[in-house]
Amino acid sequence: MADNTHAHTHPAEPDFEHGAFDEAFWDNLYNQRTTVWSGNPNAVLVQEASTLTPGRALDIGCGEGADSLWLAGEGWHVTGVDISDVALGRARAAQQALEPRTPTVNWQQEDVLDWTPPAGAFDLVSVHFLQVPPDELELTTRRFAAAVAPNGRLLIVGHSPSDSHASQHPAKHRLFAPEPVVAAAGDGFEVIHAEHRTRMTPDGDERIDTVVVLQRR
Repeated sequence: MADNTHAHTHPAEPDFEHGAFDEAFWDNLYNQRTTVWSGNPNAVLVQEASTLTPGRALDIGCGEGADSLWLAGEGWHVTGVDISDVALGRARAAQQALEPRTPTVNWQQEDVLDWTPPAGAFDLVSVHFLQVPPDELELTTRRFAAAVAPNGRLLIVGHSPSDSHASQHPAKHRLFAPEPVVAAAGDGFEVIHAEHRTRMTPDGDERIDTVVVLQRR
């Protein structure tokens, strides 16, 4: 899923307090506008993946597909997963619009908070701005970490609770620091980054993200 300050024009706020977070919830959110995200890949993904040798990548919560398509354009073999069929339809349309050099992406519809990806199958597992309930963060992180191949990397990015806008975020109780993500992944990973990272939005606004990059030993 793309960043809601860097990579999209903000629709009406979803009801993170009472939403069911099922396919209908997300389809309704996407149907509020013809385009929710900007079509640009997330900046942290570009920063981190540009240093890696392309292999097999999993984009969890891929939304309208910008991150997946960027990875595929860089030579990765990509699987993009999202719960929303509306979002995936837009991702496929964006993919086709890149003809005649259409990157190959395997789009897959799953409820990513319940889905278990294949173990050890991906050289990069990327998760951007997925709103996970606090009591599910540990289990969800473990499932995502288990999908990372030996020497592969897990990249998890979210809005930091240290951000100046955190108290106004519609899912403020779901914002997370780096430490619980690192702890949930376990001892089988080397910590590359576990930090609160500052970035500037296109509007010149300073934001702080939680950035965790782990490499499987």
